[in-house]
Formats: sequence, C-alpha cells, structure tokens
Amino acid sequence: METKHVCASICDRLPTPLSANHPWLVDWNIEAEEDDSRDHIDYTVRDPLSHQRCQIPSHLGKRIRGCSYGWVILSNHPHNDMWSLWNPMTSKIIRLPWLISRKGPNIIQQCCLSSPPDEPGSVFMVTAERYAIVFCRLDRKRKKLKWVEMSYAKQMRSIAGCDSFLYSLTSCNSKVYALTTVRSNLSVVHIDIMVKGREIVISLLPYMEVPYHYMNGCLSSTPFLIGCCTELFYVKLGLNGVGHITKETVGAVLVFKLDMTNKRWEEMKDFKDAAFFLDLAHDYSAFYSAAVPSGLGGYVHFLDRSGKVIHSYDFESKTIALSSMPACGAPLLECRLHGEDTENEMRVSSARDGNSNSTRIEAREENMEPCLLNFPFDVLKVIMEFCVGVEYLNFRATCKKCQSAAPVIQWSKGGRLHTYSLVSPWLMVLDKELGVISFIDPMFGDKYFIKTPRELIGDLRIYCSMYGWLLIRRHEGPLTFFNPFTSDIRELPFAPYLDSYCFSAPPTSSDCMVVGFTTRGKWPVYIHFVGREPSWRRFHLNFGVDGLRSFHFATLYRRNLYALYNNGGLGFIDTDNPDFTWCEGPRSSCTSPKQNFLMKCDEQLLLVVVSEFGECVEVFKMNDSTEWEKTESLGRYTIYICGKACLCIEAKTPEMANKIYFPRLHSENRKIVFYSLETRRYHTSDVEESFGGDFMGTKHHLDPHVWIEPSWL
Repeated sequence: METKHVCASICDRLPTPLSANHPWLVDWNIEAEEDDSRDHIDYTVRDPLSHQRCQIPSHLGKRIRGCSYGWVILSNHPHNDMWSLWNPMTSKIIRLPWLISRKGPNIIQQCCLSSPPDEPGSVFMVTAERYAIVFCRLDRKRKKLKWVEMSYAKQMRSIAGCDSFLYSLTSCNSKVYALTTVRSNLSVVHIDIMVKGREIVISLLPYMEVPYHYMNGCLSSTPFLIGCCTELFYVKLGLNGVGHITKETVGAVLVFKLDMTNKRWEEMKDFKDAAFFLDLAHDYSAFYSAAVPSGLGGYVHFLDRSGKVIHSYDFESKTIALSSMPACGAPLLECRLHGEDTENEMRVSSARDGNSNSTRIEAREENMEPCLLNFPFDVLKVIMEFCVGVEYLNFRATCKKCQSAAPVIQWSKGGRLHTYSLVSPWLMVLDKELGVISFIDPMFGDKYFIKTPRELIGDLRIYCSMYGWLLIRRHEGPLTFFNPFTSDIRELPFAPYLDSYCFSAPPTSSDCMVVGFTTRGKWPVYIHFVGREPSWRRFHLNFGVDGLRSFHFATLYRRNLYALYNNGGLGFIDTDNPDFTWCEGPRSSCTSPKQNFLMKCDEQLLLVVVSEFGECVEVFKMNDSTEWEKTESLGRYTIYICGKACLCIEAKTPEMANKIYFPRLHSENRKIVFYSLETRRYHTSDVEESFGGDFMGTKHHLDPHVWIEPSWL
C-alpha cells in the first residue's frame, strides 16, 4: 500500500461543501482495485482528529503531485502518462490526454497550473528530465485537448551560459515562475506564456536573483518558490547533516516576499495569519495559505523526506515541533510572567473600568493575604532566603507581604544564584534578532535572560561549549571565547574557517589548548596554545581514511585527541608524536539514520547513538582494547548532548542520575526532555510517567543553542 499526503489550500471563491476557511491535509490511501475500502481522508490543521472520509474509485492508482488554485494535480506514478485535475470542493474532474513522448520515457520533475482552468489561456505544464517542457492548454471550447513538447535547453543556455534545469515551478498573478542556476547564482526565471490564436508560445525570461542570507552555519539548503494570488515568496530551509549527522536536518528557516513594484526581496519576520506547507517527501511541492484560523498562523509546516513526520516551525518562538502523520503540529500559546511589575499591571488594567472596580480588586487582594500566608514576617524572610531566580520573582509577585519579605536582588552580584546554578548545566539560546541570551534550567524549567554584549550581536556560530565558556565566531569575525555569565570576551589570533573545534581548559588557564579540524586543504589540524603563543600551529597528517568528510566532537582523553569522523568511526591523534589512528564505530541496533555523540565521562570514553527521531538510544563505552562495549546504565552520571556540546557530569541530585538530557522542550508543558536509561522512555521533570518513546510531541530551537555549565569565574 502506498500513502501520499499533500497540503491543499482551498480558494475562497470556489463552492465550498467542505470548509474553506483553512487548509486541508489530504491523505490518499491507494490499494488494490478489488478492495472496496479505498478512500481519501481530509484532515484539518485546526483539528487533526477531525476529518471527512469519502470513496473515489476513479482515483485508484493515482498519486497527488501538487495543488494549485484549489485543484489537486494527479498522475499515475511511476509511469506519469495519465494526468488529471480534481477539485475536492466541487468534485469536478478534468482528465488530460495520455502523455506519450517519442523522445523517451516521461521522467517528470515538476508540474504547475498557470491559472484556474476556467480562465482563458490556462495551461497545465510539466518539466521533463531532458530539458523539456510539456504543456496542455485547458481550452474547454476545444473538443480534444493535446500535449505539446518543447525544449528549453537553447533558451536556458542564452540566459545562464550553460545547461541548467528548471525546478520549483509556481504561478503568481497568472504568471509562471521557476528557479534555476544562472552563472553559479540561484535565480528566478519567468516562464512567459503567450496565446496566439490556437497556438501557445512559451519563452524563458530572466527575472531576478534570489536573496542571500547567512544560514546559521548550515552547509546546504533547499529552496522553494511559492506563488499565491499576486504574491511571490521564496522559502529557504538551511540543512545540516554533512558529517556527524547521517540524515539532513533543518537548521534554519528563512522566508522572503517579493515586492512586485520595486522588484526587491523583503525578509518576513512575522506572518501572523498565514502559513506555508512544504513537501520534502515527494515532489518538493509548496503551498501558501494567506488566512488561517486565529492562533494557527505564523508557521512553516514541512513534511520530511520519510513522509511520516511533520515539522512545524514557529516564527515567534523560533522552534520546530515534531508530530506524526496525519496530525499537523498545532501552535501553542505562550503565557509570560511579568515578575516584579505584575502588581502594577493589575492596578492599571483594572483602573480602566473605573475607580470602584480598582478599589474592589485591591481590597480582595489584601483580604486574601492572611489566608495565603499565616506566617510571621521573620519566618517568611527566612523562607525567602532559600528561593532563587524565577522562584524568587514568582514569590515577590504573589502579594505585598511577599514583596516586602523578598527585596530586589542583583543576582549577577550575589552568590545565591551562583550556588543554585551549579546543580546542572543550562540550555543556552542566542536570539540574534532581540539581542537576548536565555538560559533554561532543566530541573525546574525556569528561564533566565541576559543581554547579548553589543560586539556579539548578529549572526553567531557556536563551535564548542566547555567549562562554562563558548568558542564562537561572528560572521566574518574572529574566533572568540565568551563567558555569558561574566560577559568576558577573549579574541583569538586569526584562524581559517574550520569544520570543528575543541579546547582543553578554560581560556583563563595556562594549559588551555584549542584544536581545530578541517577536511579541506593541505593542513587538516590547527592547534593554538592560548597564553603561550601568538599564532596557530598547522599539522599535516596522513589520515588514511577514504572519503573523509568531517570531524566532530573532538575530545581530549588520556593524552590523546579523539574525534568522530563521518558520523561513525573514531579517530585519535597522539599529541606527543602527532599521528592519526582510526577504528570503526560500534555496531548499533538503530536501523534509521542516526547521530553519534562522543564525550569523556570520568575515566571513560563514551559514545551515545541516537536514531533520527529518538526511537532508539544506545550508550557505548570504550575498553582498554579500544573496542566498544554497550552499557545499560550511567550509574550516578548524567549526560547532556546537543550538536555543539557533549557533557557528562556527576549528578548533583539522585533524580538526575542515569539520564540523558536533550535540547528539546515538551510541546505542552515546555519542560526540558530527558531519556531515562532505567525506563527506556522519555520524561520531563513535570511528570513521573513517561510521555513517549520518541521525539514526537517535542520541539527544538533553531537559533544557536548549546548546553553550558554555569561558571561565574
């Protein structure tokens, strides 16, 4: 059985026996013809559990190839010689003639409907692998529709200077556009369609280049061109995955809108009432809905390559939530605590309705105090001495008596928060737009904020996090050490852009050594002794590994420098006599694409293997024979892993031991997610029972984020 999904945006002007106020997710179930249970199901983004089911025998064996102007495009995959257009609102079907080519098999790449079929000059077209466009004019006055094939290779060579394919076809304002590569730059091409009597003439015209933007260190990207009514959008998904991740994962999402008047791209920072839908699993189709129900806008939903998981990027929180098909990720509303200003805000908002109402609220608050806090004032002050951070602010906001017992404290200058923060590393997130750094406490979920130093505001890339320090680089800036707790910034001598870095000690130590790796060029290893030498040393090593692509998670262990290469093997360099040795990675039972994380834990070298969506988690340790052994328990230790840091520390509290913390939040309670090696399930600190066996129902940040051990020195 083959299942195909597509997000179809329904036009408001069409008759609507179904709801036209929001997009529908069409789930097509294709089975054998003798099975009478075949049907298609329409799920809504508003309520994935709500659906409408109907049987359409005429669509047996068809595959959804896209949706445009409220019409679903169908073909008989993999032959692609029978095409039809179906309007799910009116149940109307337009069957196109057989697509038979004399030049070879029909390897169809993209398809597009230039305008609604009932408009004069409407054309349905597909692009073939051999630099060809095959189109059919949807002229209802003609008794018989026919396909026409034309080669665009000559026109493309005159535009791009070489052969280049057209892809990401879309229509906007009854005009067709596509993406192509022109002189090494990604550009938009206008596919001009002119009607001359009964003939159609198609010409390719250069339009404009797409915008360039820094993608948070992503090494590749997937572009989409999306048209809707009179608007044209460019969506770019930045991809990680070359090296330590065997499957590409989205690391950045950018959306641009074209100003048709000035021919200028404008980056969209917010689109409250709109949503995008991208399909990475099938034909890279893309859809845009300008008006979705309140609270559901501001998202970019994309179906991943597996066709089983929907990723929903929230532009407001800059997080990606995961959900299984057919349930689309639903946006969450966020409530913010205003801390010390809560009482004043209550007075102002209440006073708008009249003085009597304001007085009544204040009186009720004063009457509630004896019921809530029947404690002597001195006892209350003693209790507050054990409160820190958000807990302290929440207590101050309770009532006047609590506010008097808990005076304002400069946390950065006091020692109470310093002691409290040593319980666990914190998840640190850099918001480059607001210039704010946030810290999330994995134990209680409390969040703390500090301002980003002015010299670090902008596009930052985090390379490593150890000892409470970050090794970062600002775009087109120097490599820099940064302690966010003390705001200490220390620039390093010039170094080329390398793939990965690690360091052996805090930069305040005389033993601090920074090591960088690259798989490009003659010098693959760079070493700098901070405080001893003014420049970097370069080393040429004979790796002896075929197809070496990258090094990640470099770790100093027993005077050797270890690192993962190509997301599997382990390589190590003898620092006394520089030479490279390598060994194979462990045999994991994870069958799906996976990530490997290398770290030092006490006197052992550990490797954590995590499958694509967290359904499989395994821990291995290296023995004295440099062989991997699977371990079922971490004992009193806790692991914190993310793409830029792997920390293993002794748990300060028993409830944190034998767990692996991920840089993920539960989609409902927004608590940090951890994996228990005892229960083999995922949990948060809010619930005793597990919430699942994978990452479904969780979300992660796209902004630069990393685990960091608080250090106030």
